[in-house]
Amino acid sequence: MPVVASGASVRLAAVAVLCAVACAACLHAQESDNSADLDLFVYSQQDDGGNPIQNERMLYYGARAAVKLKVNKVLTIRPSVTVSILDTGGKAHVPDTITNATITSASQGTSSRAGGGTTYVPVTTSMGFDIKPPGSDWTLSPSAFFSYQDNYISRGLDFSASVELFNGNFIPSISYGFRWDSLSSKSLGFAGVFGAEGEGGEGGEEDDGGGGTPSDEPLPGSRLETRFTQNLQLGFTQILSPMWRLNASFQYTRQDGFLGAPGAVVALYDDRTPVLFANEKLPSYRDRFQFNTRVRFAPALGWGLGMDHSFYADDWGIYNFAVEPSVEGPFYPDIARWRVWYRYSYQHGTRFKRGHPQHEYRYQTDDPDLGTFSTQGGGALFLFDLATWGKVHWKLRVTGYGVTRSDGIWGFGGLIGTEFDW
Repeated sequence: MPVVASGASVRLAAVAVLCAVACAACLHAQESDNSADLDLFVYSQQDDGGNPIQNERMLYYGARAAVKLKVNKVLTIRPSVTVSILDTGGKAHVPDTITNATITSASQGTSSRAGGGTTYVPVTTSMGFDIKPPGSDWTLSPSAFFSYQDNYISRGLDFSASVELFNGNFIPSISYGFRWDSLSSKSLGFAGVFGAEGEGGEGGEEDDGGGGTPSDEPLPGSRLETRFTQNLQLGFTQILSPMWRLNASFQYTRQDGFLGAPGAVVALYDDRTPVLFANEKLPSYRDRFQFNTRVRFAPALGWGLGMDHSFYADDWGIYNFAVEPSVEGPFYPDIARWRVWYRYSYQHGTRFKRGHPQHEYRYQTDDPDLGTFSTQGGGALFLFDLATWGKVHWKLRVTGYGVTRSDGIWGFGGLIGTEFDW
């Protein structure tokens, strides 16, 4: 789920960290019944984009601990906790030509995109369960999720089910997730944990006509707002042969409520000169459809070639496709392994983001993460078997990765983690 402080960019950092952990799991020959993990991570993002009023710079770092314990043949528990520090933004350039900049900027201390630099301490916890009923090929996996940040609180429940068919060669699955978020440009405090009800924007079609002047409404997110997200995914894994494996999934996501960023503004122009700030306005609902495929080929023992593909589109006019080839292999059998990958994606932005708007629209945004851009990135992961004590294996993983976007936003990060499994 998104972290408010710098829009969807923080999602890029969080996803990068999770991908680094997931990539390490891909290198394991087989999954252990029990494991304990500790990861330290850092991600730095810079913004050299063409819009000097926006600011997507950030530094995200922290630690993640996770445990997997097989209680008995039926039940496995999976608790985890992540504690991180998020330094957002910095001083953005606000042109003197913007006549309401003094009033607006005074209200934007907690909005990194508007020009304020702020530090947050997100804490995320989860508890998951894997349940395999006796004599059944089914696995049922309920879980609970909670994340707290000074101006953003998220709570969630997830459930997934899968079954092994045809001797485990075909595994269909279904999963559902629900998130209830509270967000604001101000501190939510302890009361925010219980989620006082907020109000979303108005629905309906976009109105592209009319002039008008910036409204006198308070900045978006100046009070507590609420967002609900539901996610349904259907997928399967098919083992085609000892060398080939195919994964595919279809995903539908529905969001309702406040879908913008607290404190976000849009610059209005007189020809090419910015003259006013107006509030960001986005619909109060969003439907997204996504399709994913993953193909794995093992040409020789210990070696693997992969190709991932994803495509999604939503009713805001955004669509995105991505491809990710990868290669993995051993440094030395049973001691060290490596994996390298490259990812390219292209996103067509929402119709609500315009180049140099000269008047307000019903829906409007300057969020660069909702715009049109392409992304290139890649990284490498190394997994080392350090020692073995009986059934206990001690492993070390090291990851480095980077990403650059055509709109001038780029970043790099790394992860070092240790794992004990038995």
